[in-house]
Amino acid sequence: MLTTLGFVISKKNVKEFDREYCFFTKKYGKINLIAKSIRKPLSKLSAQLEPPSLIEIVFVPNSEKGLIITALAKNSYCSIRKNIDKLKIYNRIVNRLDDLSITKQPDEALWSLINTSIKNLNKYNGKIVELNFSAKFLKIIGLAPNMSYCLNCQNKITDNQSVGFDKYQGGVVCAKCVSPKSINLTSQVFKSINILINMPFKEIMAKELNIPIEQRSGDIKKFFDEYIKQTKKYF
Repeated sequence: MLTTLGFVISKKNVKEFDREYCFFTKKYGKINLIAKSIRKPLSKLSAQLEPPSLIEIVFVPNSEKGLIITALAKNSYCSIRKNIDKLKIYNRIVNRLDDLSITKQPDEALWSLINTSIKNLNKYNGKIVELNFSAKFLKIIGLAPNMSYCLNCQNKITDNQSVGFDKYQGGVVCAKCVSPKSINLTSQVFKSINILINMPFKEIMAKELNIPIEQRSGDIKKFFDEYIKQTKKYF
């Protein structure tokens, strides 16, 4: 038997009384496990496996899908569970993790990011937490967008410039090289994205840089959504 901490990514009913769970775990990365008889009325296991809880899972592994022996919710994150908007953000975060992570591949940096992000979601404004997760996630998996120089003319890009973003090539283009297919980024949005990618979350909050970022959260989220949608094609 193996023991690890994890978060529920998704779940689906299988057979008459069983349920299959997909977890992102500390020790084993993304894994799929079966909970036997969990849908029977007297099952006590179901309550322990409700997202967004941090769960200690004891399971028996096999080549494809392991079997859950027992589970215990170590932190239920009630603030998230009681807030429908935060619960939606939790789902978007774990779905993003599911789309761009490899099964059964442990990753300490990704675990630290997801664990810290859920803690922050429980405490702070959900918009800034979701944007920070997207930025740091792309950086960890090696797909952070190039925000330093124009992909076409190679000129350096500064924070006071409005630029275009080429989601197909994963980088910015200057005003002279922008094309109709580029995503337009104002200088403020461009600067905010750079901060999210490169600055630790605690520093963003300490310097109150979250305020201007949250004011532009719609445009920033659109940027990350468009880029990650394109990036998913390579997974």
